Amino acid sequence: MAITSDEDGGLAPAGAGRRGAPAVPAEGDSPVVRAGERLVRRIETLVQEIARLRADNDELRRQVREAVAMFERAATVVGAPRPRRRGLAVDAPSPAAARRKRPRGRAAKGRATPPEVTTEVVRAVIAKLGQGTAAEIASEITRAGVKVSGRAVRFLAERAGAETFRGDDGQRRYRLHTG
Repeated sequence: MAITSDEDGGLAPAGAGRRGAPAVPAEGDSPVVRAGERLVRRIETLVQEIARLRADNDELRRQVREAVAMFERAATVVGAPRPRRRGLAVDAPSPAAARRKRPRGRAAKGRATPPEVTTEVVRAVIAKLGQGTAAEIASEITRAGVKVSGRAVRFLAERAGAETFRGDDGQRRYRLHTG
């Protein structure tokens, strides 16, 4: 950076004290000094932009706080929200329920596959057997103490990364990927 002499004998960088003023090339100004001055002006512009954005951000935060406070006041005036189902209040009987005279069929049992039977368990049994149908894998797991269906094994075997193929007997079989 070019250095100029000050009246009081101190040294200052060239262009010092000229901020905001147009750069006037002095004798000995190099392209590096001019590029540095342009960079300083750009940085100053960015600092001003950041200050303006921070002020905008503060205003937006204030507006959000006011909106949340207004929402909370409105919620306390209205009272606790009632759970809704399909657009109707839970307390109001639906027209379909009023027409229904006889009870529905069996209720769902919940999870059909026992939580102990995971993809890792199915993968281990397939590795033990080498290959097998879903029924064979399910019977092996059932022998170990957890009753499971072949349908559940089909679902879990696909997610365990087992390869599905048709055996010589035409049945769908599972084996682990080799290679």
